[in-house]
Amino acid sequence: MPLTIPPELKKITPYVRRAEELDRDQGNPESRLVAFYCRQYAVHSGIVLATSPVGKACLGELLGSLEGEKQAMDNFTRDESKFLCEKFCDKIFDKADQQDRSGEANRNTARTFYAAASFFEILQQFYKDDDGSEEVAEQKKKAVYCKWKATEILKAIKEGRTPTPGGYGEEANKGDEEEKTPGTMETKDESPVAVETVEEDCDGDKEGDEKTTPNMPVDEDSGDDSGDDEGTEVQLGPPPAYPVGIEPVEPPFLPPAPPVKPPMTFNLPPPAPSTIPPPVVPTSTHQMKPKKTSFFGLGSKKKSHKKVGKTEIADATELTRFALAALEDKDAELAAERLQQALQHLGR
Repeated sequence: MPLTIPPELKKITPYVRRAEELDRDQGNPESRLVAFYCRQYAVHSGIVLATSPVGKACLGELLGSLEGEKQAMDNFTRDESKFLCEKFCDKIFDKADQQDRSGEANRNTARTFYAAASFFEILQQFYKDDDGSEEVAEQKKKAVYCKWKATEILKAIKEGRTPTPGGYGEEANKGDEEEKTPGTMETKDESPVAVETVEEDCDGDKEGDEKTTPNMPVDEDSGDDSGDDEGTEVQLGPPPAYPVGIEPVEPPFLPPAPPVKPPMTFNLPPPAPSTIPPPVVPTSTHQMKPKKTSFFGLGSKKKSHKKVGKTEIADATELTRFALAALEDKDAELAAERLQQALQHLGR
């Protein structure tokens, strides 16, 4: 059951809906992690917006979902979580971008672009507010591009013309030539074009696209971040020359929604009495930490030496990268843990 979001929290709707869609992909650990950070970004963005009891109750439900997943998320460092979220964003974006470059764009392509915009936006929580790095600027630029491209594709379909294919970054190579191109090119002085929300436009051809529509519906309230009541309104400045359209995007997510997890509660131990401590008995300086259950599904049981598949190799490769990153930070303990997890994935 989708979470009911009050009008005052309309701005966080896209992130909540993306998380709910990712919940259906229970077999993919990446989806579970990205869903967590979608909800966390929604809560951070909604705190200043929730003024009514209904709004605060909505944020309370989101916090409950976050608490239920916190223990699993603690298996990853912040840098590892950021790496996985970025990888997921790029995967969704590349899917839409490749379709667009191939000249087969349709409503499903617009949906995927619009979802990618939300995923790029949640990456901002991994940086400081005043971070002016090129990496942050690039992510913001891609988010704007995705919204623009989704709107442009839907606008073309609505007008009965073929969406102009293209690719991200190609406009930089066109330079002034693009601005001087006559014909359909818009100028910066033209008034912004308000386009219906992605969901409304996509639902207009629901019967024809039913079999190819991805399980990533873009909701009516997931307009642009300005919170404008009219939904998605994209400023169509001079469009960078992009190649045409895209074929239906295959659903990146699976259908059945999982049951809602109960919030996790924490019981603090009572304060210790102020008594004279007993004599210190020398103990081993190496204390065993409780073993974490790996987010990749690693348990305490050692896997048999069976044939290793592509998925296991990919996971082991990622864990090895994490180990190298930990060594660069001089965290030998974390590096050893990640290497052990990589070996377990390989059945060693």
